[in-house]
This record gives sequence, structure tokens and C-alpha cells, in this order.
Amino acid sequence: MSDDLDNPPPSYSAARKFGTGFGVFVGVAAFLAIIVMVNFLAARHYRRIPLSEDRVPPLAPVSLQVLGALTNNLNVTVFFDPDETLYSHILQLLRQYEHASPRVKITVVNYLTEPAKAEQIKAAAKLGANVKDVIIFELNGRYRVVRQGELSEYDTRDLLAGKSQAVKRKSFTGESFFTSAILTLIEARQLNAYYLLGHDEHDPQTASTPSGYGKLVLLLQGNNIRTSLLRLTGTNEVPADCSLLLVGGPKTPFHPNEIEKLNRYLNRGGRALVLLLVGSDHGLGELLGQWGVEVRDDIVRDAAGERSESHLTLKHFGEHDIVRPFGVTQNGLIFPRARSVTPRAGGQGSDAPQVRVLAGTSEAGEAILDTRDGARFDPRRDRRGSIPVAVAVERGGLKSVEGGSTRMVVVGDSDFLNNQVLDLPTINRDFAGNAVNWLVDRPRLIGIAPHQLRDHLFIMSDSQSRSVRWILLAGVPGGILAFGLLVWFRRQS
Repeated sequence: MSDDLDNPPPSYSAARKFGTGFGVFVGVAAFLAIIVMVNFLAARHYRRIPLSEDRVPPLAPVSLQVLGALTNNLNVTVFFDPDETLYSHILQLLRQYEHASPRVKITVVNYLTEPAKAEQIKAAAKLGANVKDVIIFELNGRYRVVRQGELSEYDTRDLLAGKSQAVKRKSFTGESFFTSAILTLIEARQLNAYYLLGHDEHDPQTASTPSGYGKLVLLLQGNNIRTSLLRLTGTNEVPADCSLLLVGGPKTPFHPNEIEKLNRYLNRGGRALVLLLVGSDHGLGELLGQWGVEVRDDIVRDAAGERSESHLTLKHFGEHDIVRPFGVTQNGLIFPRARSVTPRAGGQGSDAPQVRVLAGTSEAGEAILDTRDGARFDPRRDRRGSIPVAVAVERGGLKSVEGGSTRMVVVGDSDFLNNQVLDLPTINRDFAGNAVNWLVDRPRLIGIAPHQLRDHLFIMSDSQSRSVRWILLAGVPGGILAFGLLVWFRRQS
């Protein structure tokens, strides 16, 4: 009897132990198999549900159509400082592009902490030395760059009404510009720009001299626009495949025969960027006058702007697609010297060119004709007030226009896009890019609405700030410590 008590029989037989162990093994294996299958299905048939109040709206149908047209990998480089305000918005939006198409590959580069990689990217995309905070799209070796300044619309109503000095960012236009950049890279048509020579213009073949236009040419090439040189001598006409004609600061006058060729080009729906050097005898006054633009041989200054002997800074922009993204900018447009470019009075018929001001001075601006003796203002011949220095001209969609819409941008300074200025931290490069894209009718996809941005403002008094600080630094750790002590005491009892 005592032997039975000292050696009790086993509660489970060997067969029962094996069966139980095998059942546990099968259950664990089945559980792991279910997890693998669920993840497999979820990876291919997922649905993203935004939970944040500031969620990014879904991509517009036109964006999804453009992504569906990709046949090769699209490489997107976010070349940004992570502390910039729009960084998170840009990254969230691009992740949607990545989820919508397996061909979209995103790389994030912080140029502050990865200088070597940043230099490689700038060299590959042919960016300027001081370029930063941009999104670079690359497809089949071609590049398109979207800049931070293009991605916001601003609410300036309170500023213009004198109610506040603050300018609020009201919407994020990233999807419009991102999809437009992708469409530009995959579109079949080749855009051709011709740089006019023969009048001592800025040299378009050098990027090393301060006054050259080599970096402007690189900007065009970076926008997938092939650039060639052109002389209108002899029987040469503006080529039929010309998408954009560049007139870069002529110092000697055009021949009447050349002006006739320019007028024929414009009348058949041509596009031209005309940059005029201060003090030059370009001979284009009559031609531009026919297109509603008056160019005077004067010097523009702005007493209310930033005073500098070396340049004029303008921060007053018109209502036009070229300058609308700028809002009220801290840097402004830099003009080494500028002459007035003004919409001409009259010509209000249905077929008349529509001339709109792009940039000008404040109401304290002056346009001075006689620049001798320190350019003193003379009320008998000079003008005072808001003086335009850049205008956009458009005439199109009418029967009298042979080839459709004609577009011009005329600026009263050619040095504002030279190599030296394009390397400065200003919006001059953004202005050039916007002007070129408007002239060649690059699509800014109007079917994509801007995304509204929410502002979250927390205001605390000094006492409230101290209370929050003590709660975070002492209250939370102290609560955890007290809970740990309580558990220790209970275990000891």
C-alpha cells in the first residue's frame, strides 16, 4: 500500500503526451500560416484608411490616369530639409503616388546631413550650386524639378486690407505640380527653344561668367526643352518647330527685316521670352507696341523697397499663373537694374492682345528718364507710382490668329536671369521656370484642386507652461515610480 503511495502512476500516458504536443504544434503552425496568408493578401489587396483629421485627400482621377501610363520606373528624390514646413505634406503626398503605382520609387535626401550625396544629385540633375528644397522627378534620364515656392497658395487679404502683417499659407498645390511634372516627362512631344543671336546678347554657352546665360539654358534643358541657337540673317526664319524664342538682352538694334520675321512668328501663335537690357538700343519698341507693350528707356527705382545700390528688389506681383505661387515672399525678385515695361493704353478690341502686369514697384516707385547727375526725379518728364517692370502678353483662340494662342513675357531687365543672379537665394529661378512653363503651355492640371491646410495654434500662459513642464518632467516619471513601489510593497507583504 505504501509502495503505491510513494510511486503514483503517471497522469498521462506517453501516447497521450505525444498527442497533446502534436496538437499544440499543429495549432501554432496553423496560427502562423493564417498570419502569413493574411499578410500576403493584405499586401496585394490593401485599403488605406486615414485616421488623422489632417489626412491627405486621395489622389485625383487624372493623377491616377497619369500614373497608369508609366511604363518605366519613375525616380522621385525629395531634396529637402526635414524641418521645412511643407516637408511632411510633400512626403505624405508622394507616398500616395508610391502606393498608387509600383513604378514610383522615392528617395529622401537631407542635404544638410548628406552633403556628398546631395552634390551627386545636383550634378546628375544639373542643378545650381545653391538649389535646395526641391523635388526631383527622373524618368529615362530626363529630369523635372518642382520647387518649394510653387507648392503653396497664400491668403493675403488681411495684409492688403491693413489688418495684419501675417501672410497665411492657405493651400498646398503639390498634387497639381507633381502630376504635371510626371506628365511632362512621359509626354511624347519634344519642345524646342531657340536662342536668338546677332545683337550682342548674353552668351548662352557659358555658365562660368557672371553675365552669361548658360545656367538659364541648363534650366530649360532640365525642363526637357531642347535648346538651339538661331540667327535671323539672310533668308532664315524662325523654325516651324520653335516652341519658345528667347531674346536675351540685345545691345544692338534689330534690322527691319528681322523684326518682320519676329512679327510673322508671333502672328502664327509664337511664344517668346523677351528680356531687355537697361540702356540698350534694341529697336523692338515698335514691334512690342503692336502687341500692347510700351517699353521706355528709363531707370526704375523703389523708395519703399529694400535700398541697395547694386540691385532693385520687387515684392509686388500681379494676378497671373506665373507669379501667383509667390504670394508675399521674403526674398522677392532681384533686378540689378530695370526699365519700365507697361501695358499700352488702347487696343481693347476682341482681337487685342491681353497684357497683364507680373511684377512692379510699390506706390513709391519712380521711372526716371534722365539718369545723369544721380538720376534725379523730374515731375515734368518722370513717372511716380506703381511702375511695372514685367508683363505677360496673350492673344489666342481667335480667327485672326493664324496658329492659335500667342504668348509673350517681356521683362525690363536681362541681367536678372544671368548666371550670377540665378545662383542667389531668390525666386528669380522660380520666376524663370514658371514663365517658361506658361509660355510653352505646360499643363498645370486644373482638374486637381489644392489641398487645404489646417493651422493648429497652442497658446499657453507662463503658469500653464510651467505646469505642463512639471507634469512631463516630474509627474509622469513620478507616477510610474510610485506605481512600481506600490507593487513592490504588495509583494513583500
